Amino acid sequence: MLDAWCLVTSTDRHLALEYSLARIRRHSRTFGDRFPTIGEGSRYCLAGNDNWLAGFWTGLLWLAYTVTGEGDLRVQAESLLPTFRERLEKRVHITHDLGFLFTLSARAQWQVTGDEQARHLALLAAGELAKRYHPRCKCIQAWGQIGDPVEGGRAIIDTMMNIPLLFWAFQQTGDPEYHWPAREHAETSLRHLLRPDGTSYHTFFLDQETGEPVGPRTHQGYADDSLWARGQAWAIYGFALAAEWCEEPSFLEAARRAARRFVAELPLDGVPTWDLRLPNDAPRHPDSSAGAIAACGMLRLACLQGGQEGAGFRDLACTLLDALIVHCLETEPEAQGLLRHGTYHAHKGLGVDTNFICGDYFFLEALLAVEAKAADFWGPGGSSCKR
Repeated sequence: MLDAWCLVTSTDRHLALEYSLARIRRHSRTFGDRFPTIGEGSRYCLAGNDNWLAGFWTGLLWLAYTVTGEGDLRVQAESLLPTFRERLEKRVHITHDLGFLFTLSARAQWQVTGDEQARHLALLAAGELAKRYHPRCKCIQAWGQIGDPVEGGRAIIDTMMNIPLLFWAFQQTGDPEYHWPAREHAETSLRHLLRPDGTSYHTFFLDQETGEPVGPRTHQGYADDSLWARGQAWAIYGFALAAEWCEEPSFLEAARRAARRFVAELPLDGVPTWDLRLPNDAPRHPDSSAGAIAACGMLRLACLQGGQEGAGFRDLACTLLDALIVHCLETEPEAQGLLRHGTYHAHKGLGVDTNFICGDYFFLEALLAVEAKAADFWGPGGSSCKR
C-alpha cells in the first residue's frame, strides 16, 4: 500500500519540470538523427528508427516545445519526421506500436504546427494499424506478421495505448473502419486482460479460428498470474483514454479499478517494482516508468471523473509523481535521462534499473499535466484539461 510520506510541494514539482526541460534542451542536438532508448551508465544507448521507443523522443521534444516555444526544439523534432515516413514505407518493424510511434511524432507535429503532411502520415500509420485487427479474436494483433499462426491470436495490454491513434483517425475522417477495431479491441481487453480484482494480464491468447479464450501468457511479467507493473499502468491510462474517446462507462470503471489496484500493490516508497506481485526470492528491480505512466493515467481519470473522486485520483497521481521526484529524478550533471530506476525488460536483462526513454516521456507529461500545461497527444481534445 502506498504510504503518504511525501513532502514534495508544487514548487518542488515546478523545479523538477524546469530541471527536466533544461536537460532536454541541452541534449536536443546531441542525438542528431538517432533515438535514445535505454541507459548505459550516464549515457543513453542510441538507435535508428527501428524499434518501438522512437516516438518517445519526438514526443519529449514536442512537449518541451509547446511549453517553452523554443524554435530549436521544434526544428529538431521536425527533422526526425522523415525517418518515420521512411520506416512506414520500408515496413521496418511494423507492429501494434504504430500507435506509440506515430501519435508522438506525426500526430503531435500536425497538432502543434498544422503540418498537413504530418497529418497524412499519421493517417497512413493508422491505416496500417487497423489492418492488424483480427476479426474472430476481435483484437489488434500486437506482434508478428498478420495472421501469424502463434502471434495472430495474442492480445496484449500495451495495445490500449496504441488504439488512440485509431480513434483520432476516425475523428479526422469519419471513417468507421478506424473506430470499430479500436473499440472492439478495448472491449476484448476488458473481457480477457483485466481480472476481476482490477489487475491485468500482460498478454492473452485467443483461438484464431473460433475467437474463444485460450488463456493468459506473460511476456515481461514475473509469471502468467503476477502483475507486471508497466502493463498495469498501460491499463490505467489506456482504459481512461478509451472511456474518453468512446464515452463508455465500462471503460471508465475499468480504469478506476486498475488505478486503485496499482496503488494498493505499490511498495511503501511509492516507486513500483518491475512486477508488483513478486515472491520473496525474485529480483526487486524498480521501474520508475510504470509510476510515470500510472500518474498520467490517474490525472486523466481525475479530469474524466470530476468531483471528490476525481480529486482523489489527482492526489494519488501527485503522490506517485512526488515519489519519482524524491527517489528517481536524475541529478548527475552528465547523465542524459530524466528519471533513474527504469526497467525495460527484466527477464532479458535489458535496461534494468537505469534511464529509460519511455519513462522520461511520461514523467514530463505528468509534470506538465499537473500544471495544466501538457499538450494532449492522446485524447480527442488536443490540450490539457484544467485540474
